[in-house]
Amino acid sequence: SLNQMEDYLYRMNQVMTNTKLRGNWGEYQLDMLLSVYCGQNPSIYSMQYTLPNGKIADCAFHLPDTNKVLCIDSKFPMENYLNLQEDMDTYLRPFKMNMKKHIDDVANKYINIDTMPYALLFVPSEAIYQFVCAKCDDLFTYALQKHVMLVSPTTLVAEVMTLLSSTKDFYRTSHMEEIERNILLLQEDASRLVERSIKAEKTLETLATQFHAVSISAQKLSSRMTKMGEDE
Repeated sequence: SLNQMEDYLYRMNQVMTNTKLRGNWGEYQLDMLLSVYCGQNPSIYSMQYTLPNGKIADCAFHLPDTNKVLCIDSKFPMENYLNLQEDMDTYLRPFKMNMKKHIDDVANKYINIDTMPYALLFVPSEAIYQFVCAKCDDLFTYALQKHVMLVSPTTLVAEVMTLLSSTKDFYRTSHMEEIERNILLLQEDASRLVERSIKAEKTLETLATQFHAVSISAQKLSSRMTKMGEDE
């Protein structure tokens, strides 16, 4: 209904204009994407991960063969982006400053001795991310200098798939001896199963032959008894 649509638009406007709610929306989108592609798997990633320095990242990936984590934090610079639509000349510089502050925050909080030497800044808006790509390529240079990688919902998926592939490859490599041992055990089990099935088949054949012989003897005995009854 019209009232429901107006209520929905009002709620969305509240989310986009309220910094705290907008942050929650970014975290929700991040959690949703990761749960879809990684499942609810704490061995791969953790939401609201607390580092030893007390800083809390929106998410941390647990990488193979290391205790260091890869942190992801969601940032949603909406106000100045919306202002850009009205006045590009006035608000482009504040928008870039806003983004640089987000990059600095991620670099200072989530890159240290307990983490990987880089971190991800998740921009949960494809529109803002595409704008940065098209109009603010210097922000990517600045982010790389700070060892921060900017990702959107789409590019995050690509990053996640790469991490998952690396994790699976590491698992297979580190467990290769165990896998080979299990394969050999399966081969032995399969050989025993074939051997026992052949024996069982032979036993069934023997039983079938014996049952047939018993059946013939029973038929002969029945015929004789019938004949003896007729003779009397």
